[in-house]
Amino acid sequence: MSIDIAEMGMAALRVLALGLVFGAGLPALFAVGMRLQSAGTGEVDGEAPGARRPALLVSGYAIFAIVVLVALAAVLWITRLSIYHYFGISLFGAGQ
Repeated sequence: MSIDIAEMGMAALRVLALGLVFGAGLPALFAVGMRLQSAGTGEVDGEAPGARRPALLVSGYAIFAIVVLVALAAVLWITRLSIYHYFGISLFGAGQ
């Protein structure tokens, strides 16, 4: 029996990278969306309302949509085999 340390190290690095992207990246992206949405409505840093900027507002909501879609894709990825088992729907090639 042979243990491949290099392959274990690469797998650990992949897990670390994905953890950083999803563990810190999505919350950071959500924070950027909050800031853009707030600036779009003209209410930044609790100051009196200023001029509305629709482009920033739309950008903020687009970032929220991206975060929601990534979270939904993650849940579907985790449950893909159960969905295939119970409903026969093959997500991400789960049934092949």
